[in-house]
Amino acid sequence: MNILIIHEIDWIKKVPFEPHHLAELFSLQGNNVYVVDCQEPNTASFFKGLFTNIESYHRLYDDANVILIHPASILVKGFNRVSHYLTCKKIIKKIIYDKKIDIILLYGVATNGIQTCELSKEFNIPVVFRLLDIAHGLVTVPFLDKVTKRIERKVFKNVSQILTTTNHLAKYAISMGSLKEKTEKFLYGVNTEIFYSKSKNLSLLKKLNFSENDKILVFMGTIYDFAGLEQFISKFYLIEKQFPEIKLLIVGDGPYRNTLEKIISKFNLNSKIHITGFVDQKYIPEYLSLADICINTFDINNVTKRIIPTKILEYMACGKPVITTPLLGIKEFFPHDGFGVSFSDSEIFHESIINLLLDPIKMQKMSIEGNNYVKNNLDWKKITDTLSKKFEILIKEVKINN
Repeated sequence: MNILIIHEIDWIKKVPFEPHHLAELFSLQGNNVYVVDCQEPNTASFFKGLFTNIESYHRLYDDANVILIHPASILVKGFNRVSHYLTCKKIIKKIIYDKKIDIILLYGVATNGIQTCELSKEFNIPVVFRLLDIAHGLVTVPFLDKVTKRIERKVFKNVSQILTTTNHLAKYAISMGSLKEKTEKFLYGVNTEIFYSKSKNLSLLKKLNFSENDKILVFMGTIYDFAGLEQFISKFYLIEKQFPEIKLLIVGDGPYRNTLEKIISKFNLNSKIHITGFVDQKYIPEYLSLADICINTFDINNVTKRIIPTKILEYMACGKPVITTPLLGIKEFFPHDGFGVSFSDSEIFHESIINLLLDPIKMQKMSIEGNNYVKNNLDWKKITDTLSKKFEILIKEVKINN
């Protein structure tokens, strides 16, 4: 197959997640894979950004080969997405025509979603939309969030199929105009060759100024205001009373980091809490190896309540017991005990951690359960095989209907 993946993130700068895995694994299956991304502002590359740039790409799997296309855009904050919106259709059309694209996997909405839907109809090729979250809910500008919501509706109505991560997101898509028969839940995956249970990395422990006797909590991911870390940190002293050796390791970075660092200082927790900044994915398991418990403290709101953060699955793959706020998406994924995941409301999150630390037998049981579930059900290679078969069916349906 000739597969085109379209996204509205910077493929190089973004922390690798699902589309990166799928693109490279599709290529390892023998498919020709092309990716169109949207570059982040970068004044140092201003003149280069004015032209479409193409490069061979792989980041996660050594023998993979993806052709990455950066459409021309003005790499200045406030102009990069607008210019991409205006230029991307022409380059997407050229790729579809020149590379004889069979199917499109779409992640973008506001920046290139409508253009992709129009071209899929023009060339009569199927487009599959992967719904991971609610796009307009991530927009903070009041006017633009309404515009994005209107674009979402148009995209949902005009794609061949929508694959959501949860039933709650499927219901959302249908409420926004997607046909029920074209909307279904499709699971995430995990790279079990990278994420697996391993012994603590003692040299990394020393580098972080942590001790082998410390009880270490790990939060991994982008630091947004809805990450729930502010409230958790404000009650960190309650865990410290019970376990003086407690530490919190935040593996990630993001727009709320500066605010969070001020909060850490306010509570005099600089010696207890360490923020790593962004870490290359292949090194993340080394940080997770240090964890006694991995946590997800997300606030529950319209953006987060329907999702299942991939960090949860990666925690499990590394054999770590998980405590998370009860996001509907996660509860749907893991509806009962036996998956290595425990739920706790934000108000009593610290109590849940204390109780679990006091029960090492339960911790061990959760570690084994989570690790086994991921290995048996969520390996990226198995997920990619299943998705490839879906693509083949959609392509055949289009040919038959023609």
